[in-house]
Amino acid sequence: MGRIDLKNVHQKKDGRVYYRKKEAGRDYYVRLPAIDDPNFAEAYQRVSKTQEREPVKRGTMAALVAEYRGSAEFRNIPSANTRQNYSRYLDIFVQDHGNKPVEAMSARDVLRERDKFGDKPGKANNWSARLNTLMKFGIRRGYRTTNPAADIKPLPIGEHEPWPREVLTAALANATPMTRLAIVTGLCSGARIGDAIKMQHSWHDGHVMQYRAGKNQTEVAVPMHPLWIAELAKHERKAVTLLYDRSGKPFKSTTALQERIRDLMKSIDSFGYSFHGLRKNAACYLAELGLSDTEIGSVVAMSPQTVRHYTKRSRALMIAIGAAERIKMGDVIPIAGGQKKC
Repeated sequence: MGRIDLKNVHQKKDGRVYYRKKEAGRDYYVRLPAIDDPNFAEAYQRVSKTQEREPVKRGTMAALVAEYRGSAEFRNIPSANTRQNYSRYLDIFVQDHGNKPVEAMSARDVLRERDKFGDKPGKANNWSARLNTLMKFGIRRGYRTTNPAADIKPLPIGEHEPWPREVLTAALANATPMTRLAIVTGLCSGARIGDAIKMQHSWHDGHVMQYRAGKNQTEVAVPMHPLWIAELAKHERKAVTLLYDRSGKPFKSTTALQERIRDLMKSIDSFGYSFHGLRKNAACYLAELGLSDTEIGSVVAMSPQTVRHYTKRSRALMIAIGAAERIKMGDVIPIAGGQKKC
C-alpha cells in the first residue's frame, strides 16, 4: 500500500487514514477509507470541503456541531462505526447550514432539506435522525426551545431480505473461497458485517464463538454450526481474524466485503440481497428450531422486538404448515353452504 501527501491527511502505520479538522478551536479526526479504496477521493473531497473557517459564530449550526463533537454524549457513543456515521452527517450539517442560526430552522426547513436526498430514502432518514439527535442536544445547551425534527416520520424503505434457498445455493457455488466463508459466517452467526470481519480465531473453541456486538455492545455466544466449522477448516490462518483480504490482512472496513457481495449478486443475476439479509436467515432458522425470541436475540444480538419483526414471515409459514392437517380434516361444506358463521 502506498502513501500520499495531502493536506490534513494522516496515515497510521497500520494503514488507517484520518483527516484532521478544526472547529471552534478544537481539533478532531475523521476516519477516511484506505487510500487505495475507490471511495477515498470522494470521501476526502467531502470532508475537506467542510473544514471550518475561524471564528465560528455563536448560535449557528457550526457552533452547535462543534459543541456536540466535544461533548460527553458524542464521545461516549459505544460504537466507533456509529460515531463515524454521526460525523458524516455532522459534516453535512456544517457544510450546508454552518452559518445559519440554530433557532431559525423550522420543521418546514427540515422537510425541504430532507427532500434533497431524492431517491435515497435510507440516507434521508439517517440525515433526519442525526439532526433530531443534534437538536435535542441543542435544546439542552440552550440553542433553542423546540425540536423541528421531532415529528418527522421516516420515509419507507425496502427491508433487508433474507436470501432464498436458490440465491444462497448459487452464491455459495459461485463465490470466491473467502467470500464464501464470509457468507457462511453471516448465515451461521447472524452477525452484522462489521462484527463478522472482526471475529478472531481466539474468540472460539471450535464449538462456540464469543464476541461483543459493536452496535449495542451486547455479549454474544454463538453455537458454531458444523457447516461453519468445516468451512473454516478449508482456509489457512493468515490473520488473527477469520476473514481477511487478498493480502492476507484483516479487512480494515466493511466496504471491500460489501463490494464483493454486490459483484457476486450481479454475477448470478440476483439483486437486492445484502450481507445483512443473512441475519434474517439466521433468525428464521433459529425460530424454526423452536427457540424463543429471547434465546434467538441472545444468539444474534437482537432485541426480542427485532426478532419478532425479522421472523414474522417464517412464523406465518410455520403456523400454516402446523394448521394444514387440521384444515384438511375439517368439513368445508358447512362453510361453503353458509350454515356456520366465523
